[in-house]
Amino acid sequence: MARGGRAVPAVVAVLLMVLLAWAPVPLGSNRPWAWSLLAAWAGVLLLLWAVGVALAPPSRWRAAGPVALAGLMTVPVWAWAALQNLPAAGGPWAALAGWTGLRPEPAPIWAVAADVAAGTAPAVGLETAGGMAALMRLLAYGAVFVLAWGLGQEGTRARRILWTVLGATTACALYGLVDHFAGWETILGSPKTAYVGDVTGTFVNRNSFATYANLGIVVGLALLAEPFLGARVGDDLRRIAVGAVERLMGWRSLLVVALSVLVTASLQSHSRGGLLSLAVAVPVVLLLVFLVTRPRLPVAVAVVAATALAGWGVVQVSGETTLQRLERIEGEADTEAGSRMTFWQVSLDMVRERPWTGHGYGSYEAALAQRRDERFGPVVDKAHNTYIEHLVELGVPATLALYAGPVLLFSYALRGVFVRRREQVFALVVVGATVLVALHALVDFSLQIPAVAVTYAALLGIGVAQAAPSGRRGRASALVQDVRAERMSVWGKSSPLKRSGSPDDFARA
Repeated sequence: MARGGRAVPAVVAVLLMVLLAWAPVPLGSNRPWAWSLLAAWAGVLLLLWAVGVALAPPSRWRAAGPVALAGLMTVPVWAWAALQNLPAAGGPWAALAGWTGLRPEPAPIWAVAADVAAGTAPAVGLETAGGMAALMRLLAYGAVFVLAWGLGQEGTRARRILWTVLGATTACALYGLVDHFAGWETILGSPKTAYVGDVTGTFVNRNSFATYANLGIVVGLALLAEPFLGARVGDDLRRIAVGAVERLMGWRSLLVVALSVLVTASLQSHSRGGLLSLAVAVPVVLLLVFLVTRPRLPVAVAVVAATALAGWGVVQVSGETTLQRLERIEGEADTEAGSRMTFWQVSLDMVRERPWTGHGYGSYEAALAQRRDERFGPVVDKAHNTYIEHLVELGVPATLALYAGPVLLFSYALRGVFVRRREQVFALVVVGATVLVALHALVDFSLQIPAVAVTYAALLGIGVAQAAPSGRRGRASALVQDVRAERMSVWGKSSPLKRSGSPDDFARA
């Protein structure tokens, strides 16, 4: 029974990696059939994993406390999102009113609907069917996080998931570049209906693709910097730098190729938010590497200068259109021009109308439809700011609770970069990825696209699992290994110690 339980996580891990590779293919899984398949897939995997855990429980859970606390913050938000889209009279609301005396205030539009269609059940939310679909997606993202966290307890599986993300993002970017430079302007064989002239990979929206590609850049950059994370002194840095250059001539050259593809595709998407968020995330990753390795000032200056020069060169070659679009930002601040500022202004007015209950999860389009005027197009279903959109839909308290969990996990991962002696690459990825998606969410809705959301959830899961500091035995073992490595590097092959005995013999003596 225990042997079968141990086999289950291996199978689930493979199926999770297949899910992550599949997610971007059908237009970023941003279609009802695609996100329904993704949600069902994640739910089945979570159930199988739970069965495996029941049959063969692990001896220790990494980061169980922070994950449990984040869950306590998040689960009530899921419950609130469900309640918003249930009839306000009867059912769970009646039980809640009996316990607490609180009764929901249905959205005013339901009074009109009741006059038009007899028997219509009012709810707090405006779009109950869409709200339940949005909740299903949110639950799927939570399931992927739990799976990645559980499977990521083992470093080997966590690394495979990390490489799967890098491979999937690179493949999507490469497809987008081939389609773009070949002049096909299609998505999986169908002619593009928007963003012609921009690289979008298998996504419809260039901004969503840019976020997805940028996640791959963060992963690739962290893996490229990984050899340096174990260094603590200048001699180690020089030794590791020489070794890293040697490995770049071998299999690690694949990382350089993948990063080249991803950076080029991201810039060719011409996404301003993608460029700006990446321009912050990359320095954050490099800064953390510097803080961990503490290189000498000349080394740090040289690395920063080389990175800045390389970035400037790439932007000059592939980012001309994006730079031209950045010059037009100031002209889009006019709230009468139907720009993002228009959406934000109207959306904040809606938040002020119902700050506590919100207009219903998944009901942003329906809420804005009541305020649409000549400034808006025929369809506006996103606020182009994920935080404001959630404030409109969930209300202020629930939105704060929704983001409290990720902030806690991000803080835990950030701590892990410094307290871990090995495998800091996972925590480093989480910090960079979180900065990336959090900034881009200020001006777009990439994090609301299923493929982007599940990819980030998987990175967050393995990163949090591997951010947990080792126990005393683990720290002692790591210290012994560091001492051994240092002695080997000092004594060398020609040392009398090397000829007469090992460093272990010397330590015992």
